[in-house]
Amino acid sequence: MKQLAELPPFSVPALIYQVNSPRCLVVLLPAMGTAAGFYGPFAEHLQAMNVSVLVPEIPGTGASRPRPSWSADYGYRDLIETYFPAIVEQAREMAAGKPVVVIGHSLGAQVATLGVAGGKVKVDGLVSVASGHIHYKNWDGAGAAKVLFGAGLFPSLTYLFGHMPGQYVGFGGPQARTLIRDWAKIIYSGSFSHVAPQLDSSNGIPSLYIGFEGDEFSPPRSVRGLAELMNGETKILPVTWPGNPHSSWARNPAQLVTVIERWLDEKLLST
Repeated sequence: MKQLAELPPFSVPALIYQVNSPRCLVVLLPAMGTAAGFYGPFAEHLQAMNVSVLVPEIPGTGASRPRPSWSADYGYRDLIETYFPAIVEQAREMAAGKPVVVIGHSLGAQVATLGVAGGKVKVDGLVSVASGHIHYKNWDGAGAAKVLFGAGLFPSLTYLFGHMPGQYVGFGGPQARTLIRDWAKIIYSGSFSHVAPQLDSSNGIPSLYIGFEGDEFSPPRSVRGLAELMNGETKILPVTWPGNPHSSWARNPAQLVTVIERWLDEKLLST
């Protein structure tokens, strides 16, 4: 892995899937608690489109060290204002004048959306996959109850452990306490003002927000809610493979890659 950036005290290494004379460079931002290597099959499908792919770790996840703890912490704002801009700066150098497109999964798409709409980062295109606006009102009934339960439980664990021990509650590995507290506040309030105070949906950057039928973590209303922050297009895809579609798409990426390729050809790479 290539050492890409720093978010002290965290290192940020990245996997690189390089092609000769790429049409563009894709920065693939992972979901919370998901290592860069998980996206290998997806990145290889993108390579087959003649696209280079850069997959940075989320700080404290995968090959990134240290793990979140009392002494190692970060929040949404650190990802939006420091981590994401540093990665895009490196991507611009690697792209050598070719377009830079960000594809974000779950938390990664939230960070990308808030960074671009907040004017912290300039990219040529943005694609969100299985991500959404996490206000509890974007879920119905039992779904809203589950989201609110997590928003109450997970931050409380950070006061005991100094981080959220996600590995014990089915939520990835250790998660930074400020990140989890920010996450819970968004769920309760529906506002991003504490992490991205000024958002502009009229930035003109092409954006596509893709959801999956049956994804209980990012239902269609949630996908559309995040897309509104960018005036983005939305598309909800059927699921023909087993497993939770929120993550299983990454190991079954053919349908998604076809949709992304067509959209990039239409919006960005046709000339």
